[in-house]
Amino acid sequence: MYLSLLSFAIALVVAVASFFGLDAGWFGSILLGFVSFAATWIIGARRLNKRLTPAMQQVQRQMEAGHVQPALATLESLLPMGRWMPLLTGQLYAQMGVLCWHTQQQDRALKYLEKAGRRAAEAQMLLASIRYRDGKVEDALQILTLSEALNKKHVLLHSLHAWMLHREGRDDAAIQVLNRLLAKQPNDVAKDNLLRLQNGQKMNMKGYGMSWYALGFERPPQSMGEVRTVRKGFRQPPKRKK
Repeated sequence: MYLSLLSFAIALVVAVASFFGLDAGWFGSILLGFVSFAATWIIGARRLNKRLTPAMQQVQRQMEAGHVQPALATLESLLPMGRWMPLLTGQLYAQMGVLCWHTQQQDRALKYLEKAGRRAAEAQMLLASIRYRDGKVEDALQILTLSEALNKKHVLLHSLHAWMLHREGRDDAAIQVLNRLLAKQPNDVAKDNLLRLQNGQKMNMKGYGMSWYALGFERPPQSMGEVRTVRKGFRQPPKRKK
């Protein structure tokens, strides 16, 4: 946000100065203002990325070492940068929410997931799944509807929406969701489920593999092993001896 405002302010000053000081005319002044906006934005974004990239690399190292709380602390320390970079805050909250959920910090996870950006499909699917299991069906469907508008080619997001609608007896709406997806992103599993719905059959989500099973609606077959309860990069907690 701050970077956008700064870029706009500099562009406005340059445009006004060009018009009155350099007699550049309307077209020239607007052009110089646009160039100033773009230059300020690029330079500012690069400087912010120089700070962001090492921090995210640190998060990755902490994840690989199984250090959950330090990784969360590093992500939280980046939140002030969200005032400068659009969409960053929502992405950070999404990562924090998914991480907390898969490390059994459920209350904390929900707090973060509710602040996650709509573009963060993984976080939105997880939040919708939690809401659905809690009996808040309309909330879950609304979450997926809003996220779909920004993730028009995300296959599992649309398929999860269709699956929930199908479970609620709204097959016509589910068919519409899958048709919108397939118009943007062809997918064999989604196409098969569309045919199933059109023929009055149940949807089959196993084709999405662990990405589907991780949402907690079905158990994976034994041949696939147990669903990972800790996000990739974290060590599984030791099992208690019986």
